[in-house]
Amino acid sequence: MKLTLIAPGLSWLDAHDGAEVLKGLALPALATLLGRARIDAAPTSLSALTAQSFGLSHLAPARQGALAAGLDASTGHWLIADPVHVRIDRDRALLADVGVMNLAQHEADALVGSLNRHFAEDGMTFYAPQPGRWYVRLAAASGASFTPLMDAVGENINEHLPGGSNGLMWSRWLNEMQMLLYTHPTNDQREAQGEVSVNSVWLWGEAEAVAQPTAPAARLFSDDPTWQGLAQQAGQHADSVPFAFDALAEALRGEDAALLHLDRLLAPAQYRDAWGWRDALMQLEADWFAPLLAALKAGRISQLTLTTHGQAGFSANVARYDLWKFWRRARPLTSLYPAE
Repeated sequence: MKLTLIAPGLSWLDAHDGAEVLKGLALPALATLLGRARIDAAPTSLSALTAQSFGLSHLAPARQGALAAGLDASTGHWLIADPVHVRIDRDRALLADVGVMNLAQHEADALVGSLNRHFAEDGMTFYAPQPGRWYVRLAAASGASFTPLMDAVGENINEHLPGGSNGLMWSRWLNEMQMLLYTHPTNDQREAQGEVSVNSVWLWGEAEAVAQPTAPAARLFSDDPTWQGLAQQAGQHADSVPFAFDALAEALRGEDAALLHLDRLLAPAQYRDAWGWRDALMQLEADWFAPLLAALKAGRISQLTLTTHGQAGFSANVARYDLWKFWRRARPLTSLYPAE
């Protein structure tokens, strides 16, 4: 069986700090796999890696997502307007997504209701079919370019503001949205209860004509809603990710190829939680990398492709016969970061 393992966050996202963050962390199975593998540097964004996995040039899921959520999105122009929290940190504005919030539907409805009253004359209609995924219908195409949310989480949003011919106009509107939400009574109540406020939205995902996604493998495992949505459009079901490799191996008996999207490192990497990331790496070493190495040795897997994103993103391919190349020494993850 050929297995592709996409592990967002496996490469520490600030490449210049990667070796330091990994200092003293032993990952012998992963180092053996990397040492035997053929490795190609592949620095890329998370959205680009996701799009490429489904044969797309870029991600533009707004209309399809709105349709899947039961909205009448067959006409009009659509953007995703995800609820987010922006935190000022020195000279930067850092973005956190709904994963750090405990947002209820009635709170989302109240916030979206205020956005609709404020922006009705600008031709915008906001919808919150789910607490953590909002949409906005536009009277006309935006004329702007937007950064996918997955590429902006944990980053300085000043480097990801709307671009294109109407970028400045949308930046002004985004500022108005932030001011409106910042003073909203719902956020006052949330902060009084110790909850993170929804003080902004993140706009992205617009498209009029996009290619049909193609299934990346005969079997797909992912817990990510974007991956699940793309798989559905491709006519494929995305199974839930098993807790550890042994359960995956049981589910794949008799299969020829599969793709596993394992994102347990992503949140600590995005939020620069170094200790949480190290802990998650050690857990993956025990639950995944060591069993994967054993499965390659035993012939239960014939080929493994390991891919991640970021400044030090890479793709590593290792086949069973590569394990016999003993002259290839173990290669620690630290070696894949650029030398200072």
